[in-house]
Amino acid sequence: MKKGMKCFVATLVACLFVFGQLALSQEKEEAHLFVVVTWRAVMPDDGSYAERDSLLQLYVETQKSNEKIISVKHLGHYYGDDSHDYVVITEYASWNDIEKAGKIAKELTEKRWPEKEVRHAFFKQLSKYFEGHSDEIFTEFPKFRK
Repeated sequence: MKKGMKCFVATLVACLFVFGQLALSQEKEEAHLFVVVTWRAVMPDDGSYAERDSLLQLYVETQKSNEKIISVKHLGHYYGDDSHDYVVITEYASWNDIEKAGKIAKELTEKRWPEKEVRHAFFKQLSKYFEGHSDEIFTEFPKFRK
């Protein structure tokens, strides 16, 4: 009977371990993707921080209803060699969501500025505050999330 009980306990422990691992693996979070765009911010002679910020605010408000975007962070340079960095980090659940979000962004933009000339004028005004940029796409390691 002692041998049978040891076998039963060992089997029970093994089953609990296997089922525990299966439960944990089902709870693993998917790795999100992050698009990081680093712009070089400039201040044109005919510009102001107030105008730049109001143009950015208008664009950000236009895009807030894009359900494929998990989060967006706008970062200004705080300390270091070059104070011209303006970084936008956008978080997505998957590559498909990046593609879908782009289509939604275009629709939201066209809805906000239906006339092509008005839309073009808005982006021309905004773009005078930025010159050149780089794009990177990163994947996260969910096991290191805080």
